[in-house]
Amino acid sequence: MASSSTSLTLPAISEAQSAPSFWIREAGAIKQGIKTGLAGTITYAIYAGWHLPQGYWAVFAALVVTQANIGASWRAALYRTIGSTSGAIAAALLLPLLGTGAVQAGISLFILASFFAYLTALHPSFSAAGFTAALILVFGGIQEPWHVAWLRVEYTLLGAMIAFAVSALLWPVQARVSLRTKMGTILQGAGALYGAVTAAALEGLQNQEEVRAIEKQLHDLRRGVTQQMEEARGELRFSHFNEGALQAFVDQADQVRRRLTAMAEDSSLYVQARVQPQLVPSLPKLVASSIRAFTDLSAALRTPGSELPSVADLERAVRDLDSDLARLREKRVTAPFSLDRMLPFWSFVFNMREMAQDLRRLRSMLAEL
Repeated sequence: MASSSTSLTLPAISEAQSAPSFWIREAGAIKQGIKTGLAGTITYAIYAGWHLPQGYWAVFAALVVTQANIGASWRAALYRTIGSTSGAIAAALLLPLLGTGAVQAGISLFILASFFAYLTALHPSFSAAGFTAALILVFGGIQEPWHVAWLRVEYTLLGAMIAFAVSALLWPVQARVSLRTKMGTILQGAGALYGAVTAAALEGLQNQEEVRAIEKQLHDLRRGVTQQMEEARGELRFSHFNEGALQAFVDQADQVRRRLTAMAEDSSLYVQARVQPQLVPSLPKLVASSIRAFTDLSAALRTPGSELPSVADLERAVRDLDSDLARLREKRVTAPFSLDRMLPFWSFVFNMREMAQDLRRLRSMLAEL
């Protein structure tokens, strides 16, 4: 039986590594920093070695693209190139039409900044367009605007290609691995919330503050998963990647999280309903099996290629629960209950069963990842 002291441990670190080194704790951030610095340095060497006119834009592009890139993804490079090309061409076309005076440049800047901000809200590939257009408008009055636009596009492409090469060849993160790790942490948090909610219901513990704290942590953990899914779709496929199966797993995990959130909101009602374990003897076993399933699924998800966890105990617990519920209905045990006690009781039992079924579905989906 889970106790109210169940807590959410965010880092995915084994118990044997209770005091990890700084490198282990910060390896991902350090590697990303090194890759960013290396991409900028390589681009600067090309700029300085070949004396490229305005080649510093390639250095800026390499730094921006590397920092925006979680893994070996071509999306950051592609989006940067699309945005720079669009902004440069638009400014080079508009500048000769309106003129190069301060007022004309201000009008052009307003038009293009508004237009590309609107496009950026529709699709992130235009995020660099407004910035590029502003550069062409500022420097276009000093030099030929088409020449400035061409150099901007050329150097953006050079910097993006170098950034992509460094990200793909040096410590390729593989966004899908990072996504699996985060989903494993989310399942670990879901198990902690499940344990706190069931402890409140079965043991009558007043742990609403703890439930709310874990619920908030779980909500925070969910942030960024959609972005990582996009990165996982866009990175190089060094190995088999079942995109549909991963998306289905994320959706099913979201369903589990939403169900737990709803149960957390009703935890005080479960306490008031006084859910007595002796009425449903299989409930404690089902809770223990479910918590173990959360832990096993989390560990398997973080370790690709590991042996899939067994859910045999969970399946037996569900069958035992069904037998207990059939007995309750047959004998009408809950008929004497008041409505404010009967409804939370059956709601809790129903959610326990559905949660077990959700965990079984996650186990079957994990085999397809």
